[in-house]
Amino acid sequence: MILYKLKHSLKTTLQLLMSLALCTSCTIALPEFQTAESLAPKQHTVAAGGYSGRGLNASTGGLLVHNYGITEHLDLTSNVSLSRLNIEQNNIRYSLLTGPKWSTPEGKWALSIPAGAIYTATYNDIDAGYTYLLTPTLYKSWQFKNPDLTYTFFARSEFAYNYLRGRWFTVVGGYSQKYETQRIIHYLSLSGSTSGLFYGVYFGYGISLKPNQ
Repeated sequence: MILYKLKHSLKTTLQLLMSLALCTSCTIALPEFQTAESLAPKQHTVAAGGYSGRGLNASTGGLLVHNYGITEHLDLTSNVSLSRLNIEQNNIRYSLLTGPKWSTPEGKWALSIPAGAIYTATYNDIDAGYTYLLTPTLYKSWQFKNPDLTYTFFARSEFAYNYLRGRWFTVVGGYSQKYETQRIIHYLSLSGSTSGLFYGVYFGYGISLKPNQ
């Protein structure tokens, strides 16, 4: 009887963990290919790159980021990603997020509030359909002696909803570096995400052409 109860308890625990893994598999921890500084009005920047992660909810994919300056301290920031969850072989995910980013006059702090959706298509699980996201993100950027090198810490909250899997919450935090050459901007990003027992650690690299002055 005791052995039966232990087996039943273990089975229930594994089922719960698998259910949680399926829920967290819908969220994404994208790298950051931007800083707290805003663009000049009517200015555009586009950055493209890739990222890969390690962990129970980690994924590998590509990312395209577009920023447009609306005012001196307000940008419209958008990103599109295509990725695959690492722990499942037959799946693919598309995401689109867009929203405003407000910066301080010095360009040292910024707050963005992108919202959008992820579409997850799987073949060894039910079709997860659309997951809707709200992702408020806080940036802190600074420079030392080298004016071409900018350091940024960022913290993001992902509020997610899926009609099959309900609501959940994920925290993402990380660090990025922006290095400017004469014509090209390079971004290096390290980030981590967690949702209860499930986590992911990500490395990303992106490049961008410097905006025309």
